[in-house]
Amino acid sequence: MRCRWLLGLGLLFWLGASVAAPVQQEAADEAMPHCVTVTGSASTEGVDEAFARQMAIRNALTFASLNSNVSIDTEQTLEAYQLTRDATRFTSHSKVQGYQVVEEGYEESFDQYGEEKKRPLHYQVTLKVCLTENPSVCENFSGNRYQPRLAVAPVVVAKSYEARDIANLLPGFQTELKRRLTESGYRNLTQLDAVMTVDENGVIAPNLSPQVLDPVRDQTGAQFALLTVLRSLSSHAENHPILNPVKRFYNLEVKPDTRYLQADWYLVDLMNHTLFAQQRGEVEVYGDVRVGRDRPFGSNAFFATDTGKGFVSLLNQQVKDVASGLQCEPLQTQIIDVRNDEYVIYLNADSGAKVGDQLAVYSLQGRPVQFQGMNLGMDETPGAFIKIKRILPRFAVAEAVAKKSTIQVGDIVKTW
Repeated sequence: MRCRWLLGLGLLFWLGASVAAPVQQEAADEAMPHCVTVTGSASTEGVDEAFARQMAIRNALTFASLNSNVSIDTEQTLEAYQLTRDATRFTSHSKVQGYQVVEEGYEESFDQYGEEKKRPLHYQVTLKVCLTENPSVCENFSGNRYQPRLAVAPVVVAKSYEARDIANLLPGFQTELKRRLTESGYRNLTQLDAVMTVDENGVIAPNLSPQVLDPVRDQTGAQFALLTVLRSLSSHAENHPILNPVKRFYNLEVKPDTRYLQADWYLVDLMNHTLFAQQRGEVEVYGDVRVGRDRPFGSNAFFATDTGKGFVSLLNQQVKDVASGLQCEPLQTQIIDVRNDEYVIYLNADSGAKVGDQLAVYSLQGRPVQFQGMNLGMDETPGAFIKIKRILPRFAVAEAVAKKSTIQVGDIVKTW
């Protein structure tokens, strides 16, 4: 029987100095931005000027990234002394640190031969783009401007009998994890409430079913969920060849002096129903490893124990992995309501979004793609660009600045 964890409306789980100087100089050179001037263009056929302008900016940024740290892969095939295949792939390893619009407008209406162009004129935008190799800068230009909303789920204990000496473990771990994430600088957080039933003989793993994840997404507005499983809290006594037999002879308790802590944590993408990342942490604790019910999880008395210090190590590792994993992940949310010419977005100020920010809207095309009974999602195409007018505690209101198609409830909103 599969392990189950009930969450809200569904299951969330299936259970030297002279040498160092040149190196430091080289690292400093990589961190310095390299600025280039490029021109991008986009067709105006079937779209308005504002939409074409946004697409031209995208085109220019793509050209700019090919001006620094580019690798080229070529593939050629010869048959009977004739070239039958010639493919070249350009891969840029540079990152856009910032850009400025230098000039924009429609292209010339006459070609180089003086003849008037019969097709709709392209819109052109000239940008000054600064590139960098600094590893701390996100590859997606808009990715590091926002924090995706993260829902912290209660911890699941794989073997509950191993935690009988720890009071308040489930709510205490969840609260402490959220607190430490907040202290690390991650602001866009929410805490899930759950009713849990666990089959300790089953396999505990994330359930990626849309029927399970969509209610969580609707309830919290989160883009990701953080799920934690404490795989081991086992404690035992090391075999002492003399002392332990003597204690047993006199019917004295042989207290455990070693404890093994192991935890798995998962980042689940609630928008795309996928497992975004998975990490494992483990700590071996020595000493007085029994805690006692009078020192509940999260209290100063608990963290002063040897087992509490082991949990501190696990929590710090988990916070570091989660914060670094989501640092450059682009924001993704949805249109949840349309009111006249205004569009309501599932977005709040904790994400870092501000009034005046522009976001891209992707329209969902056709029906969901099905393969062997699995829902693989839907095709998306850029359909509009919107600008935030108001931000309220749990949602934002935006207006369209450029549209190619009608904006509807359920359309995907991204930073770029």
